Amino acid sequence: MHELSLALNVVDFLVRLAHDQGLCRITAAFIEIGEMTHIDPRQLKFSLKMASEGTPAEGCKFHVKKGRASIKCNGCGNSTVLDAKDMIAQYELKCPKCGGLDVEIEKGRELVLKRVKGSKKAVAGSGASSDNLSHADS
Repeated sequence: MHELSLALNVVDFLVRLAHDQGLCRITAAFIEIGEMTHIDPRQLKFSLKMASEGTPAEGCKFHVKKGRASIKCNGCGNSTVLDAKDMIAQYELKCPKCGGLDVEIEKGRELVLKRVKGSKKAVAGSGASSDNLSHADS
């Protein structure tokens, strides 16, 4: 189950981010996983919940969505968004425009932390504020 290993890394990053940004709590994290990662979003969310216990990310709402895969043909230069179901059924990646097999995967193998929400530490005499941070790390 590589989802747990990924979750531990994500939570470690969130803890460092909370510390660096002066956040007492991470309330939401928006994560995009590529279609070709073979990461199960439900297992990742479960693993994130487990890994965040006892950290500033405990109780965080993790939003995990799949991102589409795309390839670029080195022959004709065409970029194409793939339908993962069709791709798996064909067992080969080829350019739909020219039929060439010299293609590179542009997107679909990444895990990206798109956005993080958290609460800042309360300052004497004021309530805690909420910050919305954008971050793209894989």
